[in-house]
Amino acid sequence: MVCENYSSLKNGEDLLSLLLEIGFRHLNREDHWLELGPTHTEHHQVLAKIIFESGDSEAIADLLYAWTSRSNSHESYASLKICMQYLVGLHHLYPFSPRLHYLIAHTIVIIGYQEFKQVGVEVFFKLVDDLQAHVEESDKIEWTSLLLDIIQSTEGIQHLSLPHWELLVVIIVSYGQWLEGSTYSPQTMISLKEAEEWDKLECWIGVVWMLWPREGETAERDLRNTTLALFHQRPGAVQKLEQWMEQWADEWRRIPESFQQICKQAHDGAAQQAGL
Repeated sequence: MVCENYSSLKNGEDLLSLLLEIGFRHLNREDHWLELGPTHTEHHQVLAKIIFESGDSEAIADLLYAWTSRSNSHESYASLKICMQYLVGLHHLYPFSPRLHYLIAHTIVIIGYQEFKQVGVEVFFKLVDDLQAHVEESDKIEWTSLLLDIIQSTEGIQHLSLPHWELLVVIIVSYGQWLEGSTYSPQTMISLKEAEEWDKLECWIGVVWMLWPREGETAERDLRNTTLALFHQRPGAVQKLEQWMEQWADEWRRIPESFQQICKQAHDGAAQQAGL
């Protein structure tokens, strides 16, 4: 009702913000029993425009909370897609409050990277860079799923900055068991090697060994050869990957024997080179 009539109401925009605050400011986002599902209408576009253009970070957080509380509903997803063009333009509010930070990140995960490509790759990655510095512990699993989707895309290899690749390794060392069903694309490893993106390849090789140690003669040979090529270009990567794998391994996981053989081969080669 307010959306339909706000232009004829005194202080209609303030009233919209107030309604959102009353409805969503103090709800607990960890409450999984919460049942909210606003029906998507053409007035959502009006509501999003008013709230985002107000520049009120708490009102924006209220709106995102309202539309992400039932993220599995078609109506909420349709409403969230309206927010894409506004989210990539929020740089003037950075650094975000912890609440808004979480809700922006959560919204991006729900919508997915492929949808955000519609509003521009470069502005999307600028937003991701803003968010990366403060990924909360409780958000790391879903954020990692997003990073895996981005990295295994043509744009991700080019535009995703190195700190995201390093963050991915750090998270998978601790939470890899929750991501073992993730999709794997061999093209990422090939593209990084061809582009000589050795720092990113170092991170990605670690991710592959932890999440998807390749099975089958061809796949294992490709991973082995690429790992050896990395070690040849970056001798220091041997020790770094060994440390990652040792941190990742625990009583439930074992470092693949093929990985240990590759590292031994690299160490032996380095020792022979030093002897010469």
